[in-house]
Amino acid sequence: MRRLRTLTGAAVLTVPLALAVFGPMLASEPGDRVFPFSGDGVLGTDFVGRDVGQQVLLGGRSVVLVAVGATLLAYLIGVPAGLLAASSRRRWVDELLMRPLDLTLAVPSLLLLILLAATAPPGPLTLVGIVALIGLPEIARITRAAALPLAHGPAMEAMRLYRETWWRRGPGYVGTGIRRVLLADAGVRFIGAVYLVATASFLGIGVAPDAADWAVMVDRNRTGLFLQPWAVAVPAALIICLAVGLNLVTDRMLISGAVPSPSTPPAPATTEDREPVSGPLLHVQDLTATTVDRTLVDGVSVSLQAGEILAVIGASGSGKTTTARALLGEVTPGVTLTGTVTLAGRPVTTATPPVPGTAGYVPQQPAAALHPVRRIGAVLHEIARHHAPGDSRIAHRRAVTAVLDRVSLPADRRFLRRFPHQLSGGQQQRLVIAHALLAHAVLLIADEPTTGQDALTRNDVARELTKLAREGIAVVLLSHDLHLVRAVADQILVLHRGAAVEHGRAAEVLAAPRQRHTRELLAPPPARPVAAVGEDRPLLRVTGLSAVHRDGGRRREVIREIDLAVAAGRCLAVVGRSGSGKTTLARCVAGLHPARTGQVALDGHHLAAHLDSRQPHELGAVQYVFQDARASFNPYRTVLDQTAGPARRLRNATPEQARRTALHLLERVGLAEHTVTQRPDRLSGGELHRAALARALASEPRVLICDETTAGLDSVTQHGILTLLDDLRRSLALTLIVISHDRDVVAQLADQIVVLDNGAVVDRGPAELLLTHAHHPLTSALLHTDPATAAAPSNP
Repeated sequence: MRRLRTLTGAAVLTVPLALAVFGPMLASEPGDRVFPFSGDGVLGTDFVGRDVGQQVLLGGRSVVLVAVGATLLAYLIGVPAGLLAASSRRRWVDELLMRPLDLTLAVPSLLLLILLAATAPPGPLTLVGIVALIGLPEIARITRAAALPLAHGPAMEAMRLYRETWWRRGPGYVGTGIRRVLLADAGVRFIGAVYLVATASFLGIGVAPDAADWAVMVDRNRTGLFLQPWAVAVPAALIICLAVGLNLVTDRMLISGAVPSPSTPPAPATTEDREPVSGPLLHVQDLTATTVDRTLVDGVSVSLQAGEILAVIGASGSGKTTTARALLGEVTPGVTLTGTVTLAGRPVTTATPPVPGTAGYVPQQPAAALHPVRRIGAVLHEIARHHAPGDSRIAHRRAVTAVLDRVSLPADRRFLRRFPHQLSGGQQQRLVIAHALLAHAVLLIADEPTTGQDALTRNDVARELTKLAREGIAVVLLSHDLHLVRAVADQILVLHRGAAVEHGRAAEVLAAPRQRHTRELLAPPPARPVAAVGEDRPLLRVTGLSAVHRDGGRRREVIREIDLAVAAGRCLAVVGRSGSGKTTLARCVAGLHPARTGQVALDGHHLAAHLDSRQPHELGAVQYVFQDARASFNPYRTVLDQTAGPARRLRNATPEQARRTALHLLERVGLAEHTVTQRPDRLSGGELHRAALARALASEPRVLICDETTAGLDSVTQHGILTLLDDLRRSLALTLIVISHDRDVVAQLADQIVVLDNGAVVDRGPAELLLTHAHHPLTSALLHTDPATAAAPSNP
């Protein structure tokens, strides 16, 4: 069907384009004019007695070529202007480019045509310039809006950190990312240019009002429509063919150029008037997911009663997320599902997803589920109205306030007016959970709901999941957080390479796992190794560091007067609640966020506050592993190519040397060559976490900043990553700064611990002391609290 539509569009588009190019060559010498709107000739005559067929052959070149030229000129100027405004980190550049264009947009296009007609000399070149000038501001604004999130996102920051060329960052990444938006706009823009050309002709710009021009023919011959319809119908049909054909062709280009991405499940609707379900709420039988050359899920069967919590555990890439999406009738392109899924008494397939209001979904990447340009309060209130349409506005506000309080988020007006990008990763995760809670679904699928969360918030999540189960909601929990699994699970399903290797009651599986793979996943973390060998003299020193975030027109101080010192071969762990400033501190050290005050020194040498001002060897010496690994990769290039980039750019390695280095590091973090030669969308979240670590190590850094590097990884993979980091700092005297909410990570790696609260250091000291005998209440709560102490299984 798509191929037929594309061929149809190409054929429809070819006819007017061919007439525009070759029509004048086929036209004969103009004959004498006869009676207007007569039947002389094949298509009759027009309003002044000319042969309509001859006018059709002659009338396409002016309108099509002028419209094409004007559209191309507008894009050639508007797209670079929009890209420059979006990518510039200087506010005045954006203002200088956009404000004049905004003034142009404020003038109606017809009025602008009249003004220019009075001052510009007539002619086709003038017409091209005028039509381009009218379309240019909108193209620049659309380009800027589409490019803005790409130009300032984690992937762009990673490319700047690894000193990628402007060509890869601009046309290669941002340009590729916005091409679909520009393609969608181009068809409409071209047809608008056609009609602007016709309008301009009537004002004396370009072609004369009685010249051979399709658009002019439609307007001038409409008075004789019933006398000679061909004089209007033929040129109108050719213009319609231009519009329809161009849009069909661009639609095909949009579909073929799309990068697969996890889709968002349908939003659940109100839970009123649901029929009670007898038997299991969720029943899965022989669920299998396959691609052309790989089995992702292999014959999984499970049943879940209302009010039960099923924990699905397994190594990264074992099929957990694919299984969860299958429960919602969703599948990645190229994957085929077989088997049966029944939810609330109804079958679920890719063609028949769950009934709206049945299932809620909390994705692993919270930012992907949040609307980037809508304030969080507006979205929450909209969800509340959608699920309780009969309630008053006051009741909706109370529901939103209650849900935000349940997930430990503020409900004041200032917070509700923020955008998702102004929240920390943990706050984004809790906001997505709040969306699901407002939906009142009977099944909640939570994909790593505690990733990037501090211990106190993990306790809150555990209590909330347990409370939901007690209220009769079934929960499918995909998690590597074994503390959370032990605290809340009623059943445990263990996946290994897509197959269910163990399934049973949680108490039985946890107490006596039967399979070797299950025992490896549930094994306790290894004992803390002896202290790493390192110097006492600080390699990295941070003095008086302060930083702010822009909150609309205001500046909000995020970290205040922080002093740190870490010696070579040592590990400093920075802990604190979500939103306490940990990530901002790490970004300031890496140069990704400019500090307002203070200095960062490496081995006595002061580093520039902004990474663009740092030398390549300085960038290679201080590397940063992003918290959102998927967002930090360019979706249009292979993982191997991106991992090799730092070695080429920061160490001047040859392409072959960089490739060998990348393959070696990727193998050390457990990724095979056939996996990393694919684009990032083909890898799981855990695999991308490991690839991000390998990419940072490729420049042979002296200081490595790990922002939740092991979040979302199973215990086996996490242990391998931590062991690798520990080996590297011992053998290479690598200095580590670890941002983590995981006590086990801190206990295994850290020599020193710094505790942040509201942007300030509230506690610090040796890891052995703070892990066992912390004096500050926040330190004790963060490092000593286990979800198992805060919640019990819902159905013991």
